Amino acid sequence: MLLVGGFLLRGEGYAAERKTSAPTEYQVKAAFVYNFIKFVEWPLRGQSGNAAEDTVRLCVLGEFPDRATFAALDGQEMTGKRLSLVFLQEPEESRDCQVLFLPSTVSNKLPEVLAVLQGQPTLTIGDTEGYARRGVMINMYLDHKRVRFEINAETAGAADLRISAKLLNLAGVLYGVSRTEK
Repeated sequence: MLLVGGFLLRGEGYAAERKTSAPTEYQVKAAFVYNFIKFVEWPLRGQSGNAAEDTVRLCVLGEFPDRATFAALDGQEMTGKRLSLVFLQEPEESRDCQVLFLPSTVSNKLPEVLAVLQGQPTLTIGDTEGYARRGVMINMYLDHKRVRFEINAETAGAADLRISAKLLNLAGVLYGVSRTEK
């Protein structure tokens, strides 16, 4: 519950600052993405201490209905790392991303994207019905005008990513793991 509260408080605080009503769907989704990243562990890549290791490369593939909400994530700091936002046009460009957001506009390219990323530790996040069943690791969906999410733990595990049990417990649907296996 605390995690969900954190997702929503981030959006509500933003709305209060701007003296607007409730956050938009994509403001909430951007807050979810920001928080998902905090609950995922990537494999260690090296201890050189260079700037690239202090950055989490968050990529958005294809056309996106509300780029400004995700652009607000660029430069945000979390757990000692800074988010670097990149907008991509082609699936091949996603190889260097730690996190890849896949909007509905890339649905027809999803098999190609997942093939490019196979075996790579890239967290895939989507917002389209059926994406988690098709292999996207975390997928957001609307349920009675509320953003919910589902997790494909099998796909995440195959990419050597570890999703926190706290996040798994909050998922509306889990693929590849039962709630008792976590």
